[in-house]
Amino acid sequence: MKISIVTPVRNGKRFIRQTVESVLNQQGEFELEYIVCDGQSTDGTLEILAEYPECTVISRKDGGPFHAINYGMDLASGDIGAWLNADDIYLPGTLAKVARCFQEHPETGWLYGNCPIIDENGREIRRPITLYKELIGFRYSHNMLLCENFINQPATFWRMSLWRELGGLNSIYKAAWDYELWLKMAQKGPAIHLHADLAAFRRHAGSISENFFEKQFAEELAIARQYGNRIHGAIHAFNAWKIVTAYKLLS
Repeated sequence: MKISIVTPVRNGKRFIRQTVESVLNQQGEFELEYIVCDGQSTDGTLEILAEYPECTVISRKDGGPFHAINYGMDLASGDIGAWLNADDIYLPGTLAKVARCFQEHPETGWLYGNCPIIDENGREIRRPITLYKELIGFRYSHNMLLCENFINQPATFWRMSLWRELGGLNSIYKAAWDYELWLKMAQKGPAIHLHADLAAFRRHAGSISENFFEKQFAEELAIARQYGNRIHGAIHAFNAWKIVTAYKLLS
């Protein structure tokens, strides 16, 4: 089984080494393809990437992360795919667990796992939020997903055949492309929740999630209303308000 990982990056010198090594250090019975799509970095990111000949590095002007992800996925030749942002990391043993799960469940098109939140120094933070998402997503539910996005992007993987069938990420959205992708995948079949910590999501002053979380949840609400019914939309609106309020207090 071949696993293709895509990392979009532009001026990600601060964390890119940790991200790359978390991918390349994965071991198991799988073949790894790692594609890094760089948006013409000028801060030394490319010099760091040059130290890792195992990566396929493509530096080109793009329209932002979703363009870079779609471009990298178009190049990917693996059976399984995922993207890992340039400040997040995989935990040891992740890809082996993912490969084994897909092999044991040939009917499954996608899966998600648990994803602790870490700070700029790699220390776990916001544990109550992580536990909350693990609780509501403990057993996959399409109705629950329409009411609240409990799936963590860094810990989500899919069969590349499903990605190609769906056509990749929708460029209409600026902060919630992943949520629409989950709902499109959900229309094709349910996900498996792999009950293990697969990745760590990093929140820091420069991250998209730290600076644009209100836009993200507004987009997620619009997406939920598009894919669900009035009840889903009403519950999602309440949950979005609840989460935005909590994030503002935490910030």
